[in-house]
Amino acid sequence: MPNRLAQSASPYLLQHKDNPVDWQPWDEEAWAVAVQQDLPVFLSVGYSSCHWCHVMAHESFEDEEVAAALNKSFVCIKLDREERPDIDEVYMTAVQLATGHGGWPMSVFLTPDKKPFFAATYIPKEARHGHPGIVTVVNALAKAWAEQRDDVQKNADEFAAALSSALERSLAGGNDPITVYDLDSAVEALHQDFDTENGGFGDRPKFPPHAALRFLLDYVEHRRDLGADPGDLPDRALHMALHTLEQIARGGIHDHVRGGFHRYSTDERWHLPHFEKMLYDNAQLLGAFSQAARLAEPRQRRLINKAVSGITMWLKSSMTTSDGIFMSALDADSEGEEGTFYTPTVEDVRSALGDRASVFCQSFGLKREGNFRDEATGALTGRNVLHLEGELSDDLELDLTRLSEAPAWAAAPARDDKCIAAWNGLMISALVQAGEVELAERAAEKWCELDRLPHMLTRGQAAGQPFLDDVAAMADAFLDLSEATGGEAWRLRAESLAAKLEDFRDASPGYFFTSSGHEPPLGRTKPFMDGATPSPNALAARVLRRLGRTAAAWQTVRAGAGWIRQAPRASESLLRELTHLLRSPEHQDTIGNLVMDVKATLAPPDLTPDDEGWAYTELRLEMPTGIHINSNEPAASWLVPTTVEIDGAYGEAAYPETTSGRYDDSATIHLRLRRKGASQEFAIRVRFQACTESECHAPQEIELEGTIR
Repeated sequence: MPNRLAQSASPYLLQHKDNPVDWQPWDEEAWAVAVQQDLPVFLSVGYSSCHWCHVMAHESFEDEEVAAALNKSFVCIKLDREERPDIDEVYMTAVQLATGHGGWPMSVFLTPDKKPFFAATYIPKEARHGHPGIVTVVNALAKAWAEQRDDVQKNADEFAAALSSALERSLAGGNDPITVYDLDSAVEALHQDFDTENGGFGDRPKFPPHAALRFLLDYVEHRRDLGADPGDLPDRALHMALHTLEQIARGGIHDHVRGGFHRYSTDERWHLPHFEKMLYDNAQLLGAFSQAARLAEPRQRRLINKAVSGITMWLKSSMTTSDGIFMSALDADSEGEEGTFYTPTVEDVRSALGDRASVFCQSFGLKREGNFRDEATGALTGRNVLHLEGELSDDLELDLTRLSEAPAWAAAPARDDKCIAAWNGLMISALVQAGEVELAERAAEKWCELDRLPHMLTRGQAAGQPFLDDVAAMADAFLDLSEATGGEAWRLRAESLAAKLEDFRDASPGYFFTSSGHEPPLGRTKPFMDGATPSPNALAARVLRRLGRTAAAWQTVRAGAGWIRQAPRASESLLRELTHLLRSPEHQDTIGNLVMDVKATLAPPDLTPDDEGWAYTELRLEMPTGIHINSNEPAASWLVPTTVEIDGAYGEAAYPETTSGRYDDSATIHLRLRRKGASQEFAIRVRFQACTESECHAPQEIELEGTIR
């Protein structure tokens, strides 16, 4: 089959239309050939602005030897992960299971029934660091398919079974209430991983921690409204968020000249980025910086406001179609090299700034020999990544403006002009938060002119059915516009779009990423964890809550309780939504009224001891409908156990056994008591924590009195 990518609308697939590899798009025709000819499939997944995707393309997919090996033994399918994120997620999970890490380009070898039997990311052309080159890998897999088919198929079946299990991504914990203490625990977990010097979490490489930043900022603004003194946790949360944003804004990951932010930093200081610019990164950073501006110190606020204005400048100048909607990405490479467009020489700066060049170069760390090294050789290139080392002054801001208006020192990178609904929704929301309501409303109106919400627009044409994040992010954006403009029409549009969430609903709580109209390979996923963008289920819960469907929002967040408990660093969007749900009036009214109805009685209260001086009674606890209390040995360490304290008598309590770690409806605690001295009176204090299915109240005490005659 000849290369069929020339007819594609995807900028990424079009980059490969002239490869000698006989690429096929992911479609029925390609898979039919694999089945009919009994050939395995080589699936290569990437995206247009990915630097390492370009590296593998130049090394291997443009190479005749590699192409010949692939074409001889495989049906070769090229996939744009941004067009089909459902397929990408399935096989990226396979790569993570096989290698322990993920990334793009993704290279997966599949049976004709779509089951993986070998999974990797970038494969070098030549053997390197103990890893075989791609021709060796391809020939070995082709030989195994021809000579050891039964073993390959068996391994593929086992791999597919493990993959299907992993795709469910369910964790125990959904039956336990999630509480304000989960918020506190997540902040503690973030603090343990916090880079106190450079901001962010963990070591290199560093990606902007979008979900963590928004959770921390919401935690700061709302935690003290939720009761139970959090101590200094809000102060620590504020410092983590603001220090991280300040360091990101200072670093080379920030395009100080033309605005916006690169995808991630290869070092721990945010100085050396990979240079692709993604709409979704900049949307989330715009929202975080806009929120942080309300909480920042004056010194930080100037830098934060510069970051906000830079993102909007970049968006208007480089990423907005003539219709006013937003394109996906700018490439990492320019003129065949990474980062050329963003890395000036000292002479480039001198020609633009004249006498100001020396001060500018000192302030932004530019050197004549350059500070940017070739990734392969480590040699200095003479080019520089700008990173701000001091304070941002009026003069430096003017210098940056002059540089942005000067002729570019390199050709602009290629742009991926497809427009993805979910990413546009994130950007519309962020623009509203930044005060750019007119720009946001113009984009939203264009999406509303379509007959239905698609996954994306390519060259102005609707393409693909929407995924869960497309629907939820756009509905959330409409609600932001409704609040900003006071327009009821935007709220009605949000309600209409939110009705489509039913297409993604599971029989158990939570939403699938794909609708009933999609046909993803090897099963549907139910995404609760954050990735490069917020958890789609968290976005759905946010929309439901804002539309007043609080019970449905609670149910969705509770379905992710296992992730909140066991992987808080991957669940910050759920935690952010939990922060708001705990503040909802319905929740506060329910928990406040019900807890007061827990009743405790002693039966009997007046006791007659036996011949050995022991008296026996029962402490009976009765809970109203919708309330339970934790047992004496609750299911989680952070839950407060039910305990009995005896004053004025010797005694012991026998607590009822339970496998669930909770008492529902009622509980009877058997007491054995003996007088202490001459006094007949004794007191029983029972301490308990009352919970609904979604929240636990602060611990309560009830005191009862009795006598031993």
